[in-house]
Amino acid sequence: MRKFSGTKWLMIAVAAAAGGGDFATGLLLMIAPAWTLSLMRAPAAREPVYIGFIGCFVCMVGASYLWGLGTWLRSGSSIRLRIVLELTILFRTTVGAFVLFHVLLGNLSPPWLSVTATDWFWAATQFALLRSKALQKETGSTEGPQ
Repeated sequence: MRKFSGTKWLMIAVAAAAGGGDFATGLLLMIAPAWTLSLMRAPAAREPVYIGFIGCFVCMVGASYLWGLGTWLRSGSSIRLRIVLELTILFRTTVGAFVLFHVLLGNLSPPWLSVTATDWFWAATQFALLRSKALQKETGSTEGPQ
């Protein structure tokens, strides 16, 4: 088994928690939208199919974390996980801002702010980990432009 530093174990935990959380939430939004919204204390949607549609995207964002993490753990190359983390910072920042904006306008109820808090937490955490160089090359192989 490959040895990882404490920071790398933290990276594994972040990718697994963020990815697993999104994967599970998205899956639940697809198969049980009203129940999932009730867990968030958000009002039921008038059109559950749209919540399921959103759930599909949330689920696949989660799957992308898990794919990037799995690739890193199997191959030792962190490039795919770094790309996932960089892109999802943009997704999460944008989604959090969108939800906040619509709560302030009254289009979404305040329980939706849990989406903003969660997305901004993961975006900030990922940004800090990427800045810490937690995913530096683990081998002498070239992983792309430096």
